[in-house]
Amino acid sequence: MQKKERFQDWLFRYQYVYRLRRTHKQKTRFISAVIADILPMREDVQVIEYNQQKRTSSRNIYIGDVENAERVVCTYYDTPPRHVGAYTLFQRKEQAKATTKFILLGTVSLIFIGLMATIVYLMKHALVFDVTTFSTWLVIAVFASYFYFLGKVTQGLSNRKNLVRNTSSILTLLAMMEEPDEKTAYALLDEGCFGEQGVTVLQSVTKRNCEVYLLDSVGAKAPLRVLGTPKKTSEAAKKAGIEVVSEQLLEKQPMYLFSGENQAETTGFYLSREVLDQKELNMENIVKVMTFFKRNEPKLSVEEEASC
Repeated sequence: MQKKERFQDWLFRYQYVYRLRRTHKQKTRFISAVIADILPMREDVQVIEYNQQKRTSSRNIYIGDVENAERVVCTYYDTPPRHVGAYTLFQRKEQAKATTKFILLGTVSLIFIGLMATIVYLMKHALVFDVTTFSTWLVIAVFASYFYFLGKVTQGLSNRKNLVRNTSSILTLLAMMEEPDEKTAYALLDEGCFGEQGVTVLQSVTKRNCEVYLLDSVGAKAPLRVLGTPKKTSEAAKKAGIEVVSEQLLEKQPMYLFSGENQAETTGFYLSREVLDQKELNMENIVKVMTFFKRNEPKLSVEEEASC
C-alpha cells in the first residue's frame, strides 16, 4: 500500500471507526488497531501499564527506544469529554469547569424533560400497571432507556467530533514514524485530556537531556505554534513556518507543539467550537510539523487530503 493510500486509510478509520477512545474497552480496541498499523512499518512497539491500583489501568504506547532516544515525539490518544464553549489550552481548571458545566446543563435538561413527559403521560393515561399489556412494557422500555442515557450524561459524554483534538496528532505521529530514526522515539499517551500523568510516566524513563515534544490538535485550521522550545531549535521552527511562543524551558518540562488562536488582550490560547468540529485536516500544519522534525512529507497534497 502506498503512503498516500495508507494515510487515507488511517484517516477514515481513526476519524470514524476508532474515534471513541474513552472507556477501557474502547481504548483496548484502539491500541490493537494502532499496533496493527505500526507493525508493518516497525516492530519496536511496546505497551506499558500504570495506575494499576485503579479499577482499570492506564496504558502508554511506546514506539522506538524511549530510554535512549535524543528526542521523543508524543501525543495523547484518549477522547476528550464534551464541554461548553472553546477548548482552552494549558488551562486545565478552566477546561474542567467547561466540562462540568456541560454535564450540569445536560443533566438538568434531561431531568426536566423526563418530569414533563411523565406528567403529560399520567394526565392522559390511567396509572394501571398491567404486565400483560404491550403498552406497559413499552413504557418500561422508554423509562429504562431514559435512565440509561441520563446516567451517561451525568458521567460526561465523549466528543465524537474529535478529528482536530486529537486524532490529527495521532495521524501525524503515524506518518512520521514511517521512516525509522534511531535518535527519535514516539509515544501515544493515555489520560492526556485530564492531566500530565501520561507524559510524566514517559519522562520517568527518558534520558535527562531528552527533548520531549507533545503534540496537541496540530491539524486544526489555526496557527501552528511551539511553546518551550530551546534556542537551538527555535530557528528550525521559524523556518518551518511555526510561531515560537517562548524559548523558556524548565527541566523535565515537555515542549508543546499545538494549533491555537489567541486573543490580543490575553496570553492564553484556544480553539473555538467551530474549529474543533471541523471535518477536514489542515494538512499545511501537518507538513510543517514533519518539516520541523526533518521528516519526509507524506506524498499527498493539501487539496487531495482536504477532500477526504
